[in-house]
Amino acid sequence: MKNIHLSYNDFLGTLKEIVMGVFKKADYYYGALLSLLMNNGMKPALFEKENYDDRKRYTVTTNNGEYEFYCKYMSNPTGKDDLTWSFNFTENECKEILYLSETEKKIVFALICTQKELSSPKQEVALVYKDEFNKCVELNTYKDASPRLSIKMTKYSNYLRIYPAFRKCKLAK
Repeated sequence: MKNIHLSYNDFLGTLKEIVMGVFKKADYYYGALLSLLMNNGMKPALFEKENYDDRKRYTVTTNNGEYEFYCKYMSNPTGKDDLTWSFNFTENECKEILYLSETEKKIVFALICTQKELSSPKQEVALVYKDEFNKCVELNTYKDASPRLSIKMTKYSNYLRIYPAFRKCKLAK
């Protein structure tokens, strides 16, 4: 094996080539998801990223197994005290979610509910497991419009409420 010796300045130049890049808004939100997972006892050991333009998919190997996180964020809630975030799913997203639903993978939908002001305290992450998601949203039944899933944060409640097109489901915060 050949040893490579770099001067300090060469090392910094190499590091800049690796680390420097442009952050996208989504990077902050997906970083918040990672922070939430770690602060709640999950010990991620390995991350793998699927590269898509509209949303991010991450495979996370943890102390409790392997999970596929399907992440989507919304930063324009409606309402004042009871905020509602509406997530629309495109035809391609629906096809991908249907494909994922047929696998044996542990799928978790991370619906990141934010506001334009990152310092706002009214921000939540709804972690919805594959079976809960499939009960609330029947993706293959939409013909004329794209499926929509709304998440409502009600003042003084310990639950986030999910409002799909046809019925309500309730998730604990």
